[in-house]
Amino acid sequence: SPSLSPTLSPTLSPTLFACFWYYWGAEEGRGNSLAENQEVPQEIDNLVIDVSAGSRHTFLIEGAENVGRVQAAGFIESDFSYRGHLGLGPVDDCGPKGDPDKLCEGTNDPLPVTKVVDLDGELVDAPQFARVYAGAGVPSESGEMHALLISKDGRAYVSGNNNKGQLCLGTDTEYVDYFHEVKGFEGKAVRGAVGNEFTLILTSDGDVYGCGSNEIGQIGQGPNENISVEPVKIKELEGITDLATGLTFALFLNQDTGNIWGTGSNIHGQLCGFTNGNPTTVPKIFFKKQDADVNADIVQVNANKESSYFLFANGEARACGRNDEGQLGNGNRIDTDEDTPIVKVKLKEDIVRIGSGPSSESVFFMGERDVWAAGQNYRYQLGIGEIGSRDIPVKVEFDGPVDIRHISSSGTHTVANCGQFL
Repeated sequence: SPSLSPTLSPTLSPTLFACFWYYWGAEEGRGNSLAENQEVPQEIDNLVIDVSAGSRHTFLIEGAENVGRVQAAGFIESDFSYRGHLGLGPVDDCGPKGDPDKLCEGTNDPLPVTKVVDLDGELVDAPQFARVYAGAGVPSESGEMHALLISKDGRAYVSGNNNKGQLCLGTDTEYVDYFHEVKGFEGKAVRGAVGNEFTLILTSDGDVYGCGSNEIGQIGQGPNENISVEPVKIKELEGITDLATGLTFALFLNQDTGNIWGTGSNIHGQLCGFTNGNPTTVPKIFFKKQDADVNADIVQVNANKESSYFLFANGEARACGRNDEGQLGNGNRIDTDEDTPIVKVKLKEDIVRIGSGPSSESVFFMGERDVWAAGQNYRYQLGIGEIGSRDIPVKVEFDGPVDIRHISSSGTHTVANCGQFL
């Protein structure tokens, strides 16, 4: 059987590693039956560089024989409603028994993304990829999602629904079902994020570009711009080192200054500051390192559906926003408010990384050898062997000590691997 601790091997560059990955929660997220669940983390002994959980689908980037190749798996409700978020081309006629080598209605085992569309509109061989960001569906069975890939050489590719211009392609095309290369941003893409109907791209210069819906300020373009069909630079931001999206909001961290910026929806206080429930349409600093009760740098921001998290270098975490499922991990189920805009995560162990996702209402706190989880858990998405949400972080039931540094969760399932050491 595979070793308890993921096997590391260098791939792509000195800062990227491949390792075994883990899956738990609703089985349709990896192309299995709608009625089944994986109750605790299952280790899968093929090497991957990155994994991402979307609504009823999963992406992974291979790290062994086909280094940098993307695989996509999941459930397609119907050919009629599917809008191309898996980037595998149109749905095939697979017959009543299906076909494991074709994209079909219903369940789909992992299929490789072998072709992409370049800037000339030509279908070409896919490059090696380094990062993947799966889509967030509203509701989860919706086919109206999109996904983002970042290539090894710093290009961005998108596929899926484009009703609000969220593919950054400069057109009003309804959707595309192959990944298309994005133009219109300067520098190399190093990270990204997707929410519901919007996309963000972080470049090596610390700049952030956004496209798609700005109806409540999701891409920080002010109150008068409803959408952008091409990448627009968010001019208020510079020196950004990390970013995260919820369903309809975004967070940005400048680690050098210790400032956290937020834009978009704040109906549950998920921007970690009080606005009387009103959205913020231009990025605003909602938290400064010097305002904290912790004498340590902020090293990460993370978000899920309507909640936010940030991690300090001393291993402590803070959270804000929606808390009806206990997803803030502070021991109650009360949203943050004007009197208490930020709460402390109740975990004695040092945290080294936080993981979640824009369609999730669960959160994961990674330690040196263990992982703890809080929040929604009706499909075993916390990986604790039983259902029922938790408002204090509980230990995820891995089969022994693990070296997990990346976790991505959807509304019903979760994936994890050793992560990318940056």
